[in-house]
Amino acid sequence: MKTFIAALFITVGFINTALAQSVTIDITLNPMGDFKAKTSDIKGFAVAKGDQVTAENITVNLKGLKTGLELRDKHTQKYLDTATYPDAILVSASGKAGQGSGKLKIRGIEKDVAGTFKIEGKILKADFKVNIADYGIKDINYMGVGVEDIVVIHVAVPVK
Repeated sequence: MKTFIAALFITVGFINTALAQSVTIDITLNPMGDFKAKTSDIKGFAVAKGDQVTAENITVNLKGLKTGLELRDKHTQKYLDTATYPDAILVSASGKAGQGSGKLKIRGIEKDVAGTFKIEGKILKADFKVNIADYGIKDINYMGVGVEDIVVIHVAVPVK
């Protein structure tokens, strides 16, 4: 299933005083239902200078995405083609005043993305929508239940 991305991205927090990074993707099913895909296998950080924030080459290992169901995890790997394209990469991003944009690369396809962000302590939290069809992920359906093309990605990465 299109559990996929479900895209890329990241919810980072502190666990037992150690910095932990993770990506959470909200996936909506049709005709009903939803689920989340999550991973903590992420590399990278954002840089804040004044009110400007930038990031480059934040890498998410898509093979680590988990949805809570083993079969859905297998479908996610299939549709993301993680054997060929194991990573999603936020190639570059910049933002100011809570609004940001950047370039996201999934399955070898690079597209523009835009969303919102806030900095909480030393963590940047961002939310954005991705149309997975833009990355060649289409017509995901299992036993009459499909995945909507728009997924919401929640990202949290350390800020330096």
